Amino acid sequence: MMEDMFSVMGRIVEIKKRFGLMNHPYTRQRGADFSEQVRRRLDEADAPRRDEQATVDVAAGKDMTVPEMKKLAQVYAGQKRVPPSLVDAVIQVESNYNPQAVSPKGALGLMQLMPDTVGSLGISDPFDPAENIRGGVSILQRLLQKYGGDYTKALAAYNAGERRVDESNGVPNIRETKDYVEKVINAYLKNMK
Repeated sequence: MMEDMFSVMGRIVEIKKRFGLMNHPYTRQRGADFSEQVRRRLDEADAPRRDEQATVDVAAGKDMTVPEMKKLAQVYAGQKRVPPSLVDAVIQVESNYNPQAVSPKGALGLMQLMPDTVGSLGISDPFDPAENIRGGVSILQRLLQKYGGDYTKALAAYNAGERRVDESNGVPNIRETKDYVEKVINAYLKNMK
């Protein structure tokens, strides 16, 4: 019972830390060793097990169902060691699993990739779920690495760009970006239940 309680408390601390909701001296006292152990365990728990990483038929292309796209997102998230629940939350908020989505600013597909980003990732068809998810997960992985696992900063950079996040050292004072980060965090926490 105590072990379960410590596990839950560790999870709560990690989620608060990743979303910048906690800057308490206790967290700093525990040190990087504790934080790294908690992060590693969370990553292991959130990533699909090897036997669950069944291949998804990417030949289905644009005719994929939402469950097939979710499975595809899990596979790519597992390959890049990005929490599948976070990828799912981003897709929900960005396009609600509509592979043909186009934003007013020109972002394309499930993970709403900008046209210049599509080219730099070598994506030939941004409306193909497999290509779009692969590209979006790669971006999330890079942003999470850049911001030391800080989900809030990574999500803000995904939405508003790295320069704006770097200049503000956090979520820039842009209503759209603040709303976006909040929506993704809420969807992520809902996915965790």
